[in-house]
Amino acid sequence: MSLNLKDEKKIKDSFALIGQEQIFRFWDDLNKTERSILLDQLIKIDPLECQGAWKEINLSSTPILNPQPPSAINSTDPLNSTLVSMHESGEEMLAKGKVAAFTVAGGQGTRLGYDGPKGTFSCTPIKKHSLFQHFAENLSFFTKRFGKCPRWFIMTSHENHAQTKQYFERNQFFGLDKNKVTFFQQGMMPVFSMDGKMLLQEKNQLVMSPNGHGGSLKALVESGSIGLMEEEEIDCISYFQVDNPMVYCMDPTFIGLHKASGSDMSSKAVKKLSPKERVGTFVQIGETLQVMEYSDIPPQISSEKLKDGCLRFGLGSIAIHLLERNFVKRVAGSKKTKRQGLKYHGAHKKVCCLDNNGSRVHPQKPNAIKAETFVFDALPLAHDPLLMEINRKEEFGPIKNLSGSDSRASSEKLQISRNQRWIKVVGGVVKLNKIEISPLFAPTLPYFLEQTSKFPIDLKKLSKESALIELQNT
Repeated sequence: MSLNLKDEKKIKDSFALIGQEQIFRFWDDLNKTERSILLDQLIKIDPLECQGAWKEINLSSTPILNPQPPSAINSTDPLNSTLVSMHESGEEMLAKGKVAAFTVAGGQGTRLGYDGPKGTFSCTPIKKHSLFQHFAENLSFFTKRFGKCPRWFIMTSHENHAQTKQYFERNQFFGLDKNKVTFFQQGMMPVFSMDGKMLLQEKNQLVMSPNGHGGSLKALVESGSIGLMEEEEIDCISYFQVDNPMVYCMDPTFIGLHKASGSDMSSKAVKKLSPKERVGTFVQIGETLQVMEYSDIPPQISSEKLKDGCLRFGLGSIAIHLLERNFVKRVAGSKKTKRQGLKYHGAHKKVCCLDNNGSRVHPQKPNAIKAETFVFDALPLAHDPLLMEINRKEEFGPIKNLSGSDSRASSEKLQISRNQRWIKVVGGVVKLNKIEISPLFAPTLPYFLEQTSKFPIDLKKLSKESALIELQNT
């Protein structure tokens, strides 16, 4: 972008106005090209939003007064009559094309020992399909069922955007209509020093960091995705993160309950394994449903137990939500207002940067604060938010770590156990070491029951110890 002297002065003044003139301290050392690179970066940043973010990060946290356990609809038995009727209602919305899938997929596979976008990491026990392929096959099931491909929005990052798009193109979008898959990038925020100064990565470049999963709502608006939904009369967004292969990408029961409640935002919850599990905790504060991040919840609240030994505050967030399109638009604002309604939180991190003399700093302890927003902070802003408790063994098997808990191995084990339970529901005695039920055959338990009534499975075949079976609707 070519900027004149007037533009240059305007940019410098806007950052000086919020006390960030130090980002120009090496200006005289830069040549024309290097200066242009810095100005091109700064023109994409809203100084007032940055100022507001820093103020929010430094506001004293309001003490949680008299938190109560929230009420939740129990859907751990998806086959009860009430939930079956909600499933039918949700199917009506899907058949009309009223629901879009939205995957937050900005992460890299670094913690998995993998060089590439996390969504390209293999996740299934037999076919070793990637997370993206697995989700695509979930959506393909609904394409076949209703005769139209659901719209799929995928939020990438600056780091993996090109790789992600190329991956889909190489694989012909896994059979989906490529015109129904939309990619856009997550927003970025400058990284602050401990005293609130924006840090430099190079003499002509700020240190930047993704603005948190809450920034996904703003990105939906600013990428034009919300506008596209308006054109296509899509009312509801099914939000999930890329690292959970057991998610019901499109859950008709959840959608039906959400619609019946008239909620702006609905969330799924699971029983926490322990007070220290690294998931957010749902609490009720007065009339407001909220999520407390695991790092923020006081120990006396997280560890409190009921007479039966269960955690009093035992419902954890697994980042599965339904959001109304108009609610997202209201919370995220617009390109003109830019300021979204979600509060910024500060994450203390070790960040390489330049010191005042231009020397590179490699810190041994946290020296910086990243500004992030959380999508669950939209819940207090929502009209009649709905909370639905699910069986965590049915829908939660994240892949976050190289080994141990929340690893590919632990997730595959959970997937196999779920598949074995499904077979038992239809009368099978399963002794398989591995079994993979393709989402092309059935992406959820209710659909599995329906499909097996149409396409009977040879249960004797499944009882063989050495059999490795992949079920597909052929």
